[in-house]
Amino acid sequence: MEQKVFFDNEKGLKLCGILSNPTEDEGIPIVLLCHGLNSGKDSTTNLALECIFSENDIATFRFDFFAHGESEGAIEDRSVGEFVDDILQAITFLKTCGYEDFGICGSSFGGLASVIAASRNNDLLVMALKAPGMGQTSRHLPNYREDFIAKSWITAGTRVSIPTLIVHGSADKDVEVAFGKMLAESMVSSKMEIFEGADHRFTDPQDSKRCTALMAGFIIDHLR
Repeated sequence: MEQKVFFDNEKGLKLCGILSNPTEDEGIPIVLLCHGLNSGKDSTTNLALECIFSENDIATFRFDFFAHGESEGAIEDRSVGEFVDDILQAITFLKTCGYEDFGICGSSFGGLASVIAASRNNDLLVMALKAPGMGQTSRHLPNYREDFIAKSWITAGTRVSIPTLIVHGSADKDVEVAFGKMLAESMVSSKMEIFEGADHRFTDPQDSKRCTALMAGFIIDHLR
């Protein structure tokens, strides 16, 4: 069963999400699906992951970050901090709905935010990341430059101990695989899979299917 819901971010703005629960039992695990910059809750990766989790009786919550899709906010006010806060507020909202066991999947910028959120939250039990980091364009913009220079998500990784899978393409020209390796090395319980020849979006259908299956399988194994 899918339900469109709205919840508030820290500033009181409305964020939109799709809560999908195949059993309608709030006692089952739930996975937050976090899209990348300029993407949305209906991204190809999110929809594919939702389908796999649903088949395995795991709920999902895919939502539009601040100033994306159906969520409120001004584009010029986007920042790493806004993304991280959105994830933390989503967890708070889902806890009020009765959910207790959380996993998280993050793609690109959403993966970056997922790592920082995991470093600040004790509710997340497992994390899977697809090419996490900041792209060639966004890293030079005023609202993101400081975080990129400081590599804030890699520093945050040193404070994350939950099982984490990082999937990255060797031919990624937006978020270099070197950053994925740095993140993996910073985390005590991480595992990295590098897809030879894959780009940032895993545009090859076989790469995309395998990436999604790996991420979902890793989350399912640890939530069970």
